[in-house]
Amino acid sequence: MNEIDVQAPTIQQIYFGRLLLDSQNPRLPERFHGESQAEILRFLYEQGVLEELAQSYLDNGFFQHEPLIALREDGADPLTVIEGNRRLAALKILHGSPEADDIRFVGIDPSAAQLDQLREIPCFLISDRGQAHAFVGFKHIGGLKTWPPEAKARYLLAEVGRLVEESFADPFRELGRRVGSNAAGVRNSYLAIRILLHARESFGLNVAYVQERRFGVWLRCMNSADIRTYMGIGQARTYREIEQALDELDRDRLAEVLGDLKSAGGRARAVLGDSRDVTAYGRVLAHERARATLRKTGELSLAKQVVEELELEPRAQRLVRDLELFLETLHRAETVDISNGLLQATEELSRLARSARAIVKDRMDDHDQEP
Repeated sequence: MNEIDVQAPTIQQIYFGRLLLDSQNPRLPERFHGESQAEILRFLYEQGVLEELAQSYLDNGFFQHEPLIALREDGADPLTVIEGNRRLAALKILHGSPEADDIRFVGIDPSAAQLDQLREIPCFLISDRGQAHAFVGFKHIGGLKTWPPEAKARYLLAEVGRLVEESFADPFRELGRRVGSNAAGVRNSYLAIRILLHARESFGLNVAYVQERRFGVWLRCMNSADIRTYMGIGQARTYREIEQALDELDRDRLAEVLGDLKSAGGRARAVLGDSRDVTAYGRVLAHERARATLRKTGELSLAKQVVEELELEPRAQRLVRDLELFLETLHRAETVDISNGLLQATEELSRLARSARAIVKDRMDDHDQEP
């Protein structure tokens, strides 16, 4: 069996049986961290579409130009694969490793010769996780093989923590530079996962469903100023501002928003079922009457109608300001030929304004006549 030299920054051929799946792999849901190799392997098998990888290995061999990244801590076996867990999982199932238990690929029956060619695979060996962070982050955060939003967020959370320990003044900007993203992208993901963990650890809220199944929508919620304000996090932007703002979070309102992301209380669907409704949902939270309608009916569409009614006056005032600017421009446009089309448009504006005034006046008169 080959000797391992972790000091040399080269690719080495390693016997697959000396390699472990990484229990800290961001691709795994948080609940799998620290689980057994068998549990991790089964999850990757159920979620990772490993059959295509396995068949490719049998047809073409292992890709020598794409080595696994393996960590050997304290100079001891076994090695933990930091990058390439899906590929290692496929190999372990092909070889019938003990941790694969009864998992088999249907319709794939490797020969002894094929398996012999897959016993030793290329690995880039490191002695510290930090050596692989920049590469892994760039590949899975801003690169072609990106992780799901929740896995990205957990990775970024850990990396921000490391940069803070290294005293970086702006860890979001520095990490964005390293992984091919930007400060805003890193900050939004960090904020989303940080609030969920705070909700669980400080408030005792169950966030597992949102974290594992609705994180993309939750992340979109964190881009809504209305939702952040409602929960108490406000407009915190820097690392220190976010950490300080966590103490201002309103537990009940946070629990309310989390609850709206899952079906409960006899509801067949979540109140906020689609990320496209996040903006409207935030506006509902910002209006007490609309929020009361939402809580009474559980129907976001009805609450949105209330918001639209409440915002009629501000919308009319915005139209007035737009028209004032239009008039100023029209007065200045002395050298521009006035066309029939412009005249027709202004006549339509006048007609619509008269109609709107008539509707409002009738409603006011009806209201005054009520007993």
